Amino acid sequence: MFRITNISNISQKFIIKSQNQNFFSFSLSSLSPNLPKKLTLPPLKDETLRDEILTHPSSPINNHHPYRRYCFYGDKAYNYFIARELYNKLPNASNAELTILTCQLISRNFLAEVAVECGLDKLIKVAKNAPITTGILCENVEAHFAIYILNGMEEEMKKFAADIIDFYFEKEGRQKK
Repeated sequence: MFRITNISNISQKFIIKSQNQNFFSFSLSSLSPNLPKKLTLPPLKDETLRDEILTHPSSPINNHHPYRRYCFYGDKAYNYFIARELYNKLPNASNAELTILTCQLISRNFLAEVAVECGLDKLIKVAKNAPITTGILCENVEAHFAIYILNGMEEEMKKFAADIIDFYFEKEGRQKK
């Protein structure tokens, strides 16, 4: 755990230094011409599945469905689709640039922002009086990716991952102004 934390700290320092020095060899403005973009979850073929993943294991109405398994699988799927879309969107980006961006896009805080932007913070069911934490928001986005993949919705995931990346770049562009 120490090694992961140490790598994360080093990466964050590198990211901040890189952003201050205009390290990235590509232009953010060329990636997101239509500002601002609203993130919306793709519709599911079976919307009853969404109810299943919107019920957190802490909720008394959970019925022990495989929520954690969805989170595990969805985490891997999300990472793949984000890496794939970055690779395709930024053909001139270096390995270091792609790694930095991937780390930012898969971070728990950013995934929580995605969840809020998609309105999941208002839909997730948790135990009475339990807060909806960053971790719960992050897990829910991951669980959504699992459900989409398990239902053969790869094309929708490619588009959603591209939308997430655009959302990130738009947010970064607004913060730099």
